[in-house]
Amino acid sequence: MKLSTRLILAGAVLPVLALLATLAAVGLAMDRLLLAELDRSLMAQAAVESVSLFDRLTGPHLHSQDSPLRNRVATISALYDAQGALQVASPDRSSVPQRLLAVVPTDSPRLHTENVEHTGEFRVLELAISGPDGRPWALRLAVSLERHHATRIAFFKAAALVGLLMALGLSAAQLWQARLLHRRVEALAAHMRRLRSGNLESTPDPDRNRDMLGELRDLAADATLRLRAARDDQHRLVADAAHELRTPLAVLRTDIDVTLRRERTPEELRETLVRVREETDRLGSLARRLLDLASVRAEVREHQPIDVVPLVSGALEPWVVTAAERHLTLRAHLPAQLNTRCDPSGLRQVLDNLLANAFDFAPPHTEVEVRLAVEGSQFVLQVRDHGPGVPPADREAVFAPFHRLNHQRQGSGLGLAIVREVAEQHGGKAWIEGASGGGAVVSVLFDLG
Repeated sequence: MKLSTRLILAGAVLPVLALLATLAAVGLAMDRLLLAELDRSLMAQAAVESVSLFDRLTGPHLHSQDSPLRNRVATISALYDAQGALQVASPDRSSVPQRLLAVVPTDSPRLHTENVEHTGEFRVLELAISGPDGRPWALRLAVSLERHHATRIAFFKAAALVGLLMALGLSAAQLWQARLLHRRVEALAAHMRRLRSGNLESTPDPDRNRDMLGELRDLAADATLRLRAARDDQHRLVADAAHELRTPLAVLRTDIDVTLRRERTPEELRETLVRVREETDRLGSLARRLLDLASVRAEVREHQPIDVVPLVSGALEPWVVTAAERHLTLRAHLPAQLNTRCDPSGLRQVLDNLLANAFDFAPPHTEVEVRLAVEGSQFVLQVRDHGPGVPPADREAVFAPFHRLNHQRQGSGLGLAIVREVAEQHGGKAWIEGASGGGAVVSVLFDLG
């Protein structure tokens, strides 16, 4: 079933049916209330008549006989003796039965509806009355139900008209709303079909409505942009990786081809093998870095409670030896304790990559500083060197895979890309700033778990 059809059924047909059912129930209740009110009116009139039926010496009489408005009175009154024979009637004897067909109960009045041929339905009250001498009499009051039926018919006609108008109004409103919603949902569905086919170039049609569908459209547009950016990053990563792999492979191929062209002395062969070993190491290092980056992006790592300070202290120990070999001083500023939830291996990757990057650029006889501090609901890990620093224009680009400021230096250009990936997986971020006195400060912010 189409969405528009469901909306019309739920928003127009069902409410109208419910309204009609409600109006019908109200009509039936009103009919009972009107009939009950008519019965009370008959009882009140019977009470008045019964008081003065025998206040004349000439015999029983009805008050409505003496009223100047007797021709306008809606009630037909009649008095019967104990044998059921008619004695007095108002407005005239021809308008009432000449004899009672049933014995009037003495314990309670009898109310019922009679259908009189050629006249219509009447509401009838019959009750027993004792005369002054103790003889039983029967008082009969009847009123036509013509006005009652007319009122009921008028109500149901009005209810039907209201129901029809509401049905038309609701149907028109729901049809308009259904078409609008159908267009909006169809636009999203068409966009999703394009995504399924691999088309990431388009975005969902604009939607100016600020409701759930509008929010869904914005989320789909944002997801599309993220998918497009991820695809572009993947293509760029593959292209850059191919380029980075092509260079050492070309060097290997050239050295091998040159060596095979003629006989080489053992010394020359050794030199060639050394170069081949260096390029092989370079390929291995690049492969490891690529695997590290792929692992960070693909794996869902478990965050666990940990004190970060012992982890950072333990990770710094191997670098102290490296710093000494490069005539650098490694200085750490750590708090006594810092408890959080994080991925220990990811944090270790961040620290190792930051230190490797700092050691590559720090000149001899300078310091590399590691600082760990809490900032509100987050903690920050900073590594500072006193090298040439990073130009402001390149401080964001260096986090892209394979981006290197100096292509003459060794390295894959993947270290800072791994750092940012780990930071974002911890709800944080990574950035570079210039340091007073020269050098660069790389800061990585993590959420305290």
